[in-house]
Amino acid sequence: MLGLGAVAASATPSRFEAGVLAELNRFRSDPAGYTAVLRAYRDRFDDRLLLADDDSEIDIMTNEGVAAVDEAIRDLRRESPRARLQQSELLARAAADHVAVQSRSGAVGHYTRGSGPGERMKARGGGPYVNEVITYGHHSPAGVVHQLLIDDGVPDRGHRHSLLRPEHRYAGVACGPHRVHRTMCVTLMSQTPDGSPPPPPKRTPAPAPR
Repeated sequence: MLGLGAVAASATPSRFEAGVLAELNRFRSDPAGYTAVLRAYRDRFDDRLLLADDDSEIDIMTNEGVAAVDEAIRDLRRESPRARLQQSELLARAAADHVAVQSRSGAVGHYTRGSGPGERMKARGGGPYVNEVITYGHHSPAGVVHQLLIDDGVPDRGHRHSLLRPEHRYAGVACGPHRVHRTMCVTLMSQTPDGSPPPPPKRTPAPAPR
């Protein structure tokens, strides 16, 4: 198992968390080209069983098997590049708050003691205009991103669509151990570094009458 230590109060990303953000940006900079990565990932499937990449991981029984991977490849071939995500300390702190609770409780989902990602951001002094994705049980930055893109068992592929949102400009990633699934990673994304509403678009002044 990877050495994902206890979640710290600091927003300074660990090597693993920085790796997740780097892999997200690798994908967003060329979604169509990233399908080559997913084609290699596809080879690890034995029917619906995703075979561990090394001795530190465990095999994972998926819901859809290679069918979901093939769908992701077809979908991403049509996508154009997106803006790179910049690291946001405040988003990372709100993500770490969630990891800290679920690491101890073994719970899953987007709510911490009844509070969702927007409330967690507001508690940190930010705004609620954020989008959150979570993975459980993957032990490499690439594995985290693959799970989100393939979105096995999620009918609307909401995680994939979240990673493709063109308005996202900032992200904060927090990862840590999980009592049930061994590891978890939370990524918060927003159009602004603190989850506040984006500024209104600048209006082009109307030409003066002649």
